[in-house]
Amino acid sequence: MFKNYEIDSWQKGVLYLVAILVVGLLMFMSKKKVKFSYKVLTGMLLGLIVGLIFGQTKTQFNGAETTITATIRPIGQLYLRLIQMVVMPLVLTAVIKSFTSLEDTNKLKRIGGKTLFWLLGTTAAATLIGYGFASIFNLGKGFAVDPDATGKTITTIENVILGFFPNNIVTAMSGNVAIPVVVFGIFVSVAIIVESKRKPERMKPFLEFNESFNRIMVRVTKFVIQLTPYAVFAFMSYAVGRNNIDALKNLALYIGLIYGAMAFHFVFVQMGILAAHKISPIQFIKKFSQAMVVAFTTQSSYGTLPVTQRTLKEKIGASEPIVDFVAPIGANVGMNACGGIFPAMVAVITANAYGIEFGFVQVLVLVLTTTIASIGIAGVPGIATIAATVTLSALGLPLEGIALVVSVDALVDMGRTMINVVGTGVAATVVAKSEKELDMEVFNAPLEKNN
Repeated sequence: MFKNYEIDSWQKGVLYLVAILVVGLLMFMSKKKVKFSYKVLTGMLLGLIVGLIFGQTKTQFNGAETTITATIRPIGQLYLRLIQMVVMPLVLTAVIKSFTSLEDTNKLKRIGGKTLFWLLGTTAAATLIGYGFASIFNLGKGFAVDPDATGKTITTIENVILGFFPNNIVTAMSGNVAIPVVVFGIFVSVAIIVESKRKPERMKPFLEFNESFNRIMVRVTKFVIQLTPYAVFAFMSYAVGRNNIDALKNLALYIGLIYGAMAFHFVFVQMGILAAHKISPIQFIKKFSQAMVVAFTTQSSYGTLPVTQRTLKEKIGASEPIVDFVAPIGANVGMNACGGIFPAMVAVITANAYGIEFGFVQVLVLVLTTTIASIGIAGVPGIATIAATVTLSALGLPLEGIALVVSVDALVDMGRTMINVVGTGVAATVVAKSEKELDMEVFNAPLEKNN
């Protein structure tokens, strides 16, 4: 039962002791009411140090040899399970609460159109940026080809579309598939709006129940969010420790370029959109930094969703109806880095590694495929790999190309997730301002000490 955690080396024993001390330090910081973002950053930095020091020591975990930092990873996995526990009820009740308050189906259509425009438009731009960075440096030439690697199964377009509509809402919720839950919530909201115009007294009990249940889930979410620094420490330790030093050296150019592409996209596309709408990018970064750090370290858009929603409402000043609609969709659709930058760079790497020509037509197919796939792969585990598989297949490139960069995927996924979440934040902020539902007093207010 406890075989995975037997102390089979002095390094593992020291790791356990260090982990206990880190947990104690974070608890002490909480007691002293240290700023939450500082606690998250402390967990991240300590996790980085622990991963670098202990990561190369191996142990047996679930019958396979891996880094000893895998033994503290369950701390982070517990956090994600708790997040998954609250996300679906939170999303469903929030969607119903938000859109029954709109009382206007035309407004719902308008907000939905704007949301998809910004999420998909920025993903298309991200694709071109990823392609450009990889092409300029001929990324992929000299990479050792692994003929045994295989891609994942690709879902057909008709199944993608059908997957948006749940045949069983309970199954969708238990599977943590957000888009069908959002669609179901929208149908329920429209039905409530129509029925309320006829006999509002019949709808009032359900709306009151939904309001109460939503408040309960928000409170439970706040409890779970307090565990973020501990999860960040565990995830960072494992992410750094699992990567072989030689592999990191061989793929250093790839890591540098994809982070460079993400930085370029962040500054010139995401922040550029805010600036074009007369929204201060610097103030946005200050206010949205907590969600960015959580996304970077947990590597989960779903896991960051409650933090994203809370930050957009309480610090950015976007209205609840806008946030509760845009944020869940943004955690599944658009995916600027996972659905745009990453698949584009993998396509270029694969073409160069296998000596295949990549022309103008292929670039057009690339942009079209990544934009469509960023909708179709929504909510699928291993989303970036799925997106890359779809892209390679559409371009006629070997699916084995995915294996060329998979060894450092954990490190890359940190930046990818952060850019995805920022994309959601930008979309929600811009949509809120266009609907005159962005409170600029909240946005421009200084950060509170303990937030």
